[in-house]
Amino acid sequence: MELILNSSFSFFALLCIYLFFTILFLQSGLDKIFNWNTELNWIKEHFSKTIFRSQVPVLLFTLTLLEVITAIFCLLSLIHLIITPIHEYLPFWGLFFSSCTLLSLFFGQRLAKDYQGAISIAIYFIINLLGLLILSF
Repeated sequence: MELILNSSFSFFALLCIYLFFTILFLQSGLDKIFNWNTELNWIKEHFSKTIFRSQVPVLLFTLTLLEVITAIFCLLSLIHLIITPIHEYLPFWGLFFSSCTLLSLFFGQRLAKDYQGAISIAIYFIINLLGLLILSF
């Protein structure tokens, strides 16, 4: 996995993708931390008719942790690409955790029958897949 980024386009695209996901997951994770009760009440209502209705606090904590970890890995990947534009494992892990987080969110939206929310997550997932595709070259 030690390929030098051979085009400015690939390099710029990856920088944008990592910056995008850093902003997305950092804001979302911090919002959950600083507005815990509001988020918890909203998600309890959102999942009130699902099999997860009794586990919402644990799932919200897990999701918050996953979002913050994803933001950290994406930020580290962004810094890594700027300092050393060589493919190593760190950029992969940023997109790996992003995939896990987005799939968790997508599953929850589908389970809660929030199909519009699931569509927006699918768009983020396409961006994630494009990043993985660029990394594979």
